[in-house]
Amino acid sequence: MNNLEKRVSKSFKWKKSNAHCAHQLGISEEEYIRISKKIKEKDANKELSNHYDLDKGEAKLEMIVNVEPKSADEIIKILKINTNEWRLSSYWNKQVHNGWRISALVTKIKQNNEEKLFENLLKNWQPKKHYVNAYKCPSVLKPIVCGILSLQDIHFGKEGNDTIDLDFESAIKDLTERASMSHHIEVLYFVIGGDLINMDTFNGQTTAGTPVDNSMNATNTYIKAFDCMHWAVAYLSKFCDKLKVVYIPGNHDRLSSFHLAHALSKSIEGPSIEWDIEYAERKVHVWGENFNAFEHGDVKSKSTPLVYATEFPTMWGNTKFRTLFTGHYHQNKRIEYITGSEEVGFVHKTLPSLSKTDYYHYHNKYTGNRRSAFLELQSFAKGTVCELVYSL
Repeated sequence: MNNLEKRVSKSFKWKKSNAHCAHQLGISEEEYIRISKKIKEKDANKELSNHYDLDKGEAKLEMIVNVEPKSADEIIKILKINTNEWRLSSYWNKQVHNGWRISALVTKIKQNNEEKLFENLLKNWQPKKHYVNAYKCPSVLKPIVCGILSLQDIHFGKEGNDTIDLDFESAIKDLTERASMSHHIEVLYFVIGGDLINMDTFNGQTTAGTPVDNSMNATNTYIKAFDCMHWAVAYLSKFCDKLKVVYIPGNHDRLSSFHLAHALSKSIEGPSIEWDIEYAERKVHVWGENFNAFEHGDVKSKSTPLVYATEFPTMWGNTKFRTLFTGHYHQNKRIEYITGSEEVGFVHKTLPSLSKTDYYHYHNKYTGNRRSAFLELQSFAKGTVCELVYSL
């Protein structure tokens, strides 16, 4: 900058008219305007100073521009603020001799560590591999049956439930090995979901936002539950001609359990495995004369038999033995409904849970229920022929 330009630049502080400044400097008004414009263009869009406080996650950004910004979006664009990392908290403009000084305060966007942890887990996670040598005696010596294995209310991640994966595996092994020794299982219905996971959010709450007592965070709980279910599907497929995996949502984990079931269906394939992972709160599968209905059981209704007869009329009319399998209450309970001339037209079986008691159940005196699991075997034409029980 030459001497005249320096003098013109200093004149900006006078805040006088162009004619007055030109007269004081001894130059023409046209020349004064030309030099002023040149200086302002050189200084415009010049970053003055940026101050970052990384400990507090705050920063102050300043710049001089030609035209006054009119909106927050213009400020973000001019200051080149990365909106993925920083959030514009406040800004202000001030007219100066060489343009407009814009100042802005930005704050660091807090990253959800749980989400990053979950992403890293999925990138690096490999499912366990299981090698099973299941003993099968000749099928010609055993009656053909279908099996119902509905182990709802596992509650992975619940406070005090640290050994549930081992308890679950022990129950699966005990029930299937005993059943396969005496019966040929043509179809095995394996019900997953129904409060498989204790929480449904990163904050450790249920789907409805109810706080629950947890012993693990959401991501580690999901991985533990997935590994157990992955093992179970691989193991159970060795004991039957056809394994049908049926997903039922629960009130604790409607979203998480659906994600888990969907991921399972994509990780295990084979002609002997069939997946029913559609999101539906009531499902029915028919095998021979058996109408097997599945739901979680958190919604009470005196008209439950009528609901199923109405929603699944063809299946209802073509079968003799109709059973509803639910969970939710962590207890073994049976209700029989008499219809018409039939002795028993509909049976509602509430199944127990392998889950341990946490503080909530202790506080509300929901204690004393027997921790157990059931495997029901059904004849093609005669209904239920056997109920195997595993207790802890």
